[in-house]
Amino acid sequence: MIYQQFQQSPFQPRISGARAWLAMAVSVSLICLSLFLLPFVLLFGAIALGCLVLFSRIYVARQMSKFNRAQAQAQEAASQETEFYRSTNVVRETHAEHYTGRTFEHQQDEK
Repeated sequence: MIYQQFQQSPFQPRISGARAWLAMAVSVSLICLSLFLLPFVLLFGAIALGCLVLFSRIYVARQMSKFNRAQAQAQEAASQETEFYRSTNVVRETHAEHYTGRTFEHQQDEK
């Protein structure tokens, strides 16, 4: 009795017939199709990566030129500002050292 149940594989009736052959054919064809399409997928990925690198180089170059232009303008404005304060046209307080460190009050006699 025990020997008789091992005579046949329990999977044999499950994996047999037209349905099994169809499943095997579909799986083999999918594997072959994926192996055939793999180089094209890799080629598409390489082209997309190349386009991304090219776009990023152009974008970064444009942003760097904007940044350098803004830096040059800021430097020019700072140099003009220091020239303005160095010129003799600026009216300065004559007794500025008298008021250093204290709040300026408009009453001279108050200390």
